[in-house]
Amino acid sequence: MLHRIYEKYKGRVNLWYAFFAMMFSAMLVISRHIFYTEAETSTIDNVFVTDFHFVDFIAWIGILPVVYLAMKAVAYMCMVGSGALFREKETYKRGIWVLAGAFALLMLVWFPYLPSYWPGGIYADTVDSIQMALYKDALDSHNPVWYTMLWRFMFWITGAFSGEGEYGGLKLFTVVQTIVLALALAYFIYRCCQWGLHKAFLLFWLLIFALFPLYPFYGISLWKDTLFSVAVFLFSIFLYDTFSRGDGEISGRQLAEYCLFSICIIFLRNNGLYVFAFYAAMILLLCLKRKKTAVKIAIASVLLLFFSGMLQGPVYDWRGYNIDRTTESLGIPLQQIAYIVSTDGVVSEADREVLEQMLPMERWRELYNPIVADPIKFAPEFGRAYLEENAGEFMRTYLHMICQNPVKAWKAYLLSSMGFWDIFESSSTAYICNFHFGNAEYFMSDYFDYYLHFSFRNLVEPKGYLSAALFAWLMLGVIFVCLAQRNVKGLIAIMPGLGVWLSVMIAAPVAFSFRYVYALFLCMPLYLLIGAASFRHGPSGEEPPGAV
Repeated sequence: MLHRIYEKYKGRVNLWYAFFAMMFSAMLVISRHIFYTEAETSTIDNVFVTDFHFVDFIAWIGILPVVYLAMKAVAYMCMVGSGALFREKETYKRGIWVLAGAFALLMLVWFPYLPSYWPGGIYADTVDSIQMALYKDALDSHNPVWYTMLWRFMFWITGAFSGEGEYGGLKLFTVVQTIVLALALAYFIYRCCQWGLHKAFLLFWLLIFALFPLYPFYGISLWKDTLFSVAVFLFSIFLYDTFSRGDGEISGRQLAEYCLFSICIIFLRNNGLYVFAFYAAMILLLCLKRKKTAVKIAIASVLLLFFSGMLQGPVYDWRGYNIDRTTESLGIPLQQIAYIVSTDGVVSEADREVLEQMLPMERWRELYNPIVADPIKFAPEFGRAYLEENAGEFMRTYLHMICQNPVKAWKAYLLSSMGFWDIFESSSTAYICNFHFGNAEYFMSDYFDYYLHFSFRNLVEPKGYLSAALFAWLMLGVIFVCLAQRNVKGLIAIMPGLGVWLSVMIAAPVAFSFRYVYALFLCMPLYLLIGAASFRHGPSGEEPPGAV
């Protein structure tokens, strides 16, 4: 039946654009029911979802064709303008100088951020890693062990373990992280040269990288998400470059690079293993026509998945690192349960007995915060040990409760993840780290203000906040463009970013945290390039190349 509908309307209606329009229109309709007021403490009185009615369906029907036509208009403009994006046969000589020049420009323009926020912003999670790196606390995997080891290495280099103080390690980490971020962005400009992009495109993005503060701010924000996002960004560039040229077959050297990037992604953030499992499966699926490449990727991915799972599972358990691995992955279920209890949903006696093993019923109500699960997870009386040891029983209780209260569970989910799907909602929470968190025993200096009596901070600090969902929807739009244009090679490069977003949508512990999906922000120039490149030869029955 679907095949007959497709054959009938394929010349008039692009079904992939229609699917995207359905999703985006649904988001627009649902978002009008979300009421969020940024306050010191969020409760169901100032953060809530209003009831849905039949008029919402009518609104969705009315918005749908508008979004579809807008999608078609954007696609047409991309098709018309994509030819101007590339040079036909011209090549840049000495492309390495482009890399060096772009890097030098970025570091020059970004330099004022360093003395203005010296020695870098320290977040709560970073404090935990620093304490473990300095042997003041026992090592655990609440923050990635690799990230903590990087801190230990920085302190070792700067002599913190021989009485030289800890500030040297902070300063070194900030400088190194800023350099790594600048190199990654300069490398993108360099690769664009190799792909044949027009000079105007390169200059445009280089100026954006240099002047838009959200790039350098993540250089001086000392949290694990910057390095993880850089790894995802560079890996996406690698995938695009590898599969968009020649016959798409992967060489031994490229397979080694695939494994190296994957290891970084797996170990630089705790959801990295799930991100890897997703994109490995999707890349394998998209490469099935290339049997040699599919076999190589399948073998490498299975081995990586096995050894990484063993290391982060049994080995970490043996070393005592996995103190709260289960609890940290259950933020949204905890939020849904708390919402159901707080709004007097249906709770059976059996369900109540399980919940009270973790918290008294009245405390579920008192601690519930619609946008963050931390008040529940970190409550002194919360039964973390019980949850870790009885995860199966908890999940059975959770599934039973959401089946009994589907609307309430849906509303709780919308609130728990609103920052990642609603383009109209944003927050300062974990947007950038331009301060030292309250439990950090360090001092931040503004040398511009101290010596020159001029505050560079006032010039660059954000006056408003971008929604993380905006970049998620841009990514989804490019995915549907690739599907419509049969640009399989372009799709492959987007899979790591899609995996990052989906993992957050499934297990986000907070409703707002731009840093969780900062990788999508970094990858956006690449995604837009992939979308435009999909139209270079126009829609056809054959798969168009993803790049020059």
